[in-house]
Amino acid sequence: MKKNFGVFALAAITLFASCSNQLYTGNGALSDVSLQRNSSEYEIKRLNEIEVSGKSFWGIPSNSYNANKNKKGMIVRFNGLELGRTPKILPILTMVGYSFGVGGLLQETFGFKDNGDYKIGTVPSILLGLPIAGALNNVTWSGSAFSGATNELNYRLVTDNPNVDVFLNPKYSIDYKMGFWGQSATVKAKVMGATIKSN
Repeated sequence: MKKNFGVFALAAITLFASCSNQLYTGNGALSDVSLQRNSSEYEIKRLNEIEVSGKSFWGIPSNSYNANKNKKGMIVRFNGLELGRTPKILPILTMVGYSFGVGGLLQETFGFKDNGDYKIGTVPSILLGLPIAGALNNVTWSGSAFSGATNELNYRLVTDNPNVDVFLNPKYSIDYKMGFWGQSATVKAKVMGATIKSN
């Protein structure tokens, strides 16, 4: 029974953990109304496209892609993409929990010795269960590759365009791939920028 459950769980993980999708979004609904009334006071132009990417392994987001070195970017009233940020500690904690849980199931599956001890020890069972625990954690934290992308995107918009006073009408292209143990995401943003004309 337990062996059948294990085979079913692995098949389910494999089926649901491997996917790829793309998302395109556009927005013009919440542009700054004051720009429309005083459009002659602003110079409006399309800014260079910004691309940010992220990765995660076993559901734990990687910091290697974070070009802004954890500096923060915030654009007030910018109706932008909110991907959410996954605190790295949460996937780590669930990974530890899954490792012990899968290790315990493996101990039960292998059974007991004559003296009542498990045939496989705690540490070997956890090590054997790491690939399964990692796949489960990856499914649990699907989307963790996006972690920090919003922050980096806003940071790049501000630092790459220091003369822009208002950001508006963003359009996004999102490419997301999820594998058995890892995820990757790429976000491309096209944004309009308005600069107050100097007299």
